[in-house]
Amino acid sequence: MAVISDFTIRDRRVLTLMLFVALIAGYGGSQLSHTLPFARHALDITEGGMNWVFAATRLASFIGLLFMVIADRRGRRIPFLVAFALLPVGNLLTAVAPDPATFTAAQSLTRIAVIAVAGLAIVMLAEELSPRIRALGIGLYALAGAAGSGLGLALLPIADGSDDAFRLLFAFTGVGLLGLPMLFRFLKESRAFVSYTKKVTFRSALRAGLGRHFWPLAAIAFLIAMFSSPATSFVMERLVDDLAWETAPARFLLMVFSGLGTAGVIIGGRMADQIGRKRTTIAAMATGLVGGVAFYTQDSGWILAPAIFLATMGLGMLTPAMASHRSELFPTRVRATAAGWITNVAICGSITGFVIGGVVVDRIGLSTTITALAGGLLIAMLLVTLLPETRGMDLVRSRGARRSATRPESGNEPPSSPPGPTTHPEDPSPASAPQPTPPQ
Repeated sequence: MAVISDFTIRDRRVLTLMLFVALIAGYGGSQLSHTLPFARHALDITEGGMNWVFAATRLASFIGLLFMVIADRRGRRIPFLVAFALLPVGNLLTAVAPDPATFTAAQSLTRIAVIAVAGLAIVMLAEELSPRIRALGIGLYALAGAAGSGLGLALLPIADGSDDAFRLLFAFTGVGLLGLPMLFRFLKESRAFVSYTKKVTFRSALRAGLGRHFWPLAAIAFLIAMFSSPATSFVMERLVDDLAWETAPARFLLMVFSGLGTAGVIIGGRMADQIGRKRTTIAAMATGLVGGVAFYTQDSGWILAPAIFLATMGLGMLTPAMASHRSELFPTRVRATAAGWITNVAICGSITGFVIGGVVVDRIGLSTTITALAGGLLIAMLLVTLLPETRGMDLVRSRGARRSATRPESGNEPPSSPPGPTTHPEDPSPASAPQPTPPQ
């Protein structure tokens, strides 16, 4: 009850809308991985070939950065709504794709939308939610996404009906289009966003001092994605094809133990709000590393079950901690762009992981490939220690700053009000580059 009382009316409104978005995005974005064994056989693609399909969709998703840049210049709301609309459209096109090339192109559109929706949703939640429950709210968003993915698993028996039955699972994403009128009516622009007269490029922001936060975050995102993207994408492939499990018990194992593991998003959210982003992120990576490696190196169901739980728990804990940290390290006018570039670097990590898989998996096997990629997480944990702690930082500028932001800026004009100890600086200039400090 104490946690529920921490949410304001505004917190509850934006979170309710975003939970719907997360449910649809979680379902639609996970179908390529869930239906992989069925789509691969129906389209006559090898495991190595499927790695290239995943790599191609990740390559196309670089386009998602455009949504982030527009969001920093024009506002978060419209790019977010457009991206959300594209997600079900991409999966509807996938449902009727006749060949691997068309299938890959349609899933590329879906992936662009998934990347843009995920990035902008985190930015909007970070800017809208109260600081004391920010990471928890992002954790709840991640939990709804996991529920959408779980729904996809629950419906997976449909794919057993015939060679093309997996297409129905992609088509079901079209339900998301029915929610667009609700989002257009009730989702407001972020209260932190201000349209500035003076534009600041992300390159100039990096030169002004933000690079010391961006590059470690980018490297962390790259290394996490290089391991986690192949590891999560080939879970069903590991159980059904490598270990010769039937679809039903494989689905049951994933639903039960990954479902239990999704508690990590709540645990991680509360930990990040209570003990800090850095310690939670490191603990999450260590947990996910142990679980992921165990899943791909062990054959017994008695070990696979807790491995799935730990891997999901670690990923769940990581999501709110790292998303909050990333949002808090950059000022408002470049926050979405920074998130977009970090996401693109993560996409490079995904592509690298899939390319490595495409080259070696048919020679050395799936288990050895995934285990080798896991080594990057150890480096990522060390990089987290280079970042400042940002727990409790206020991301919403004062009313005075809002009024002055729409006027031409002058170098001689003093700020309208002094920032508090946890208020983020608004200008990415050398004198005002973020110096996050923990709340006193």
